[in-house]
Order: sequence, then C-alpha cells, then structure tokens
Amino acid sequence: MSSPPFIHIDEFDGTNGFVKTKAFVNYTIDLRNHEPHQKVMLGNSDRGDVQRPCVVFNDDITLDEGCGYMFGGFDNQWDDGEEIQLKLSEGSWVRKIYDPDE
Repeated sequence: MSSPPFIHIDEFDGTNGFVKTKAFVNYTIDLRNHEPHQKVMLGNSDRGDVQRPCVVFNDDITLDEGCGYMFGGFDNQWDDGEEIQLKLSEGSWVRKIYDPDE
C-alpha cells in the first residue's frame, strides 16, 4: 500500500482523495450542531495568505487553536463546489507538531 500524497492547503481542489497536509488551526467556527463535531479554519503562512476550512467528523480528533498539525484526511468538495475543505472522518489522523503552550 502506498503512502497518500502530500499536498499543501492551497493545492486542495476536492479531487485528490485521501492526502497528507500540514497547517495551523487559526480559529474555530461555531457550528451549533453535533455533525460535524468541529469546524476550524486552517492556515499556512509558508504558502502565503491562504486559509482552508477543516471539518471534523471523527470523534477521536479535536483540534486546538494556535497549534500546528500534520493531517491525514480527505481533500473534499462540499455542496456542489461551494467549499473546498479538509475532511477528517473515519480513517483520518492528526499529529500535533507545534503547541504554543509547550
């Protein structure tokens, strides 16, 4: 089994399937519902002023604002192309690589 491709958050287009990427959690978006259980806005200053939404459906994953992560998730197109996002669902993973409090 081959490793998923690494793409930067500014390269997402909804067609890459399961990918690896790296980004910081800029802020949390209040959803006022239980599915998905979290939505955040990701950023990566190395790639310029680009932001990408990330939705978390996996109950084992919770993201902290200000922290940097490596992600394994889905390059997802939501609602007929209205939004391109990183989707963290079953089979997805995260690894914290930066925490400003540590």
